[in-house]
Amino acid sequence: MRFLIEVTKQQSMRRIILRRIFLTAALALLTNLPLFAMNVELRPEKVIPGDVFLLRVQPDKSAAGNTPQAEFAGRKIGFYQDADNHFIALVPVDIDTSPGKYPVTIKAGDEEKISHVNVGPHKFPTKKITLPGEKVILSPEDLQRAGKEAELLKNILSQTTSPEWDGRFKAPMDTKVSETFGVKRIMNGKKTSVHGGLDYKGQMGAPVKAVNAGTVVLRDEFFFGGNTLVIDHGMGLFSVYMHLSEFKVSKDEKISKGHVIGLVGMTGRATGPHLHFGFNLQGVRVNPASLFKLKL
Repeated sequence: MRFLIEVTKQQSMRRIILRRIFLTAALALLTNLPLFAMNVELRPEKVIPGDVFLLRVQPDKSAAGNTPQAEFAGRKIGFYQDADNHFIALVPVDIDTSPGKYPVTIKAGDEEKISHVNVGPHKFPTKKITLPGEKVILSPEDLQRAGKEAELLKNILSQTTSPEWDGRFKAPMDTKVSETFGVKRIMNGKKTSVHGGLDYKGQMGAPVKAVNAGTVVLRDEFFFGGNTLVIDHGMGLFSVYMHLSEFKVSKDEKISKGHVIGLVGMTGRATGPHLHFGFNLQGVRVNPASLFKLKL
């Protein structure tokens, strides 16, 4: 008898659960709410200033065909659509971002969702450097030249094109990094700057490879960077290679990942042969190490 009672109770519970599911579905249909909500993937969820995170959005079927709109830290996020019809975005975290939990607001059709990114505290190293005065204090002519080149580079890095990269990004050299991203340099006890990339050790003439597929948008000789090459990978993402001794590609040339684009040198304001490499994403200098870790 007790067994029959238990079976009856279980059957009643199943009926109640099925009834609730039916009512929920019916209510969603009546109120025009989607049964399958927008799916948002954000990785990594924990970053430090200067990092890049990936945002993948699969909108509800009712929003099919509409590109999502998103925002992080007051910055609008641009998406591209992959082969699986997911919307993908690479999002920069400015190096000056304070630690905290930041919302990422995503809208697709009539649906809105908020995910969060945790920006952790991080103390970047400080490096004191002593240089001759002429290496620190520029003449009016050099200052004017450097300003024009900085403006030219800024204009190039503000462009947004279709994505060209092919899978994950790979380091431009296999050598060790001599100086990391974010190092605060104090020169002659006064002038300070923040290192916006990675310095790779390298012998003069060693090959430098493209970190991914893209288009060469700058091939020029700059005051600070010496022989400088910039590759546009699309969606506001650019890789920058400085102090080259020689170029191996031409402006506007389409190149593939791993293509030798130049040779290590010490042109510009370099004290020895090495490669200064950096990423600029939507006008923000970001840590190359964080982008190399992302699975794309």
